[in-house]
Amino acid sequence: MSATPPPLNVPRGWTSMQVASHLHTLKIMFYVLGGLELILAAFLLLATVAGYVSEPPGSGPDAAPLLLFVLLGAGTATFAALGGLSIKAAGCMGARRQHRLCLIVAGLACLTGALGIALAAYALWALLRPEVVASFDGTGRAVAA
Repeated sequence: MSATPPPLNVPRGWTSMQVASHLHTLKIMFYVLGGLELILAAFLLLATVAGYVSEPPGSGPDAAPLLLFVLLGAGTATFAALGGLSIKAAGCMGARRQHRLCLIVAGLACLTGALGIALAAYALWALLRPEVVASFDGTGRAVAA
């Protein structure tokens, strides 16, 4: 057995193909997350409108639950905004532009539950790599399909 050390000139970090692969995977995952958020927003909107319309108007004990309407409406708006931002960030990851927006949306993905937290952890791990940051700055302008 010889104790030969490893070569010193081995490049460390990701290659451009690995960067492209990770960004492509993130792009697909953020499109899926954004679609799921928009579907949830549509269901919340339907529940909001149906719940408000089904209750009789008035000020008695059978009055329409205005607070529930407002809370469901706020949830609808929140998930619609998160879905739109996720889809926008997915497009930006594919085109390798607006790195800061991608980081912010990755952090906001934590608001959507376990799937969002897992995706945010992977996205932040990948987006904060120096090779990925450099590809967003314009040094590696190749777009990953």
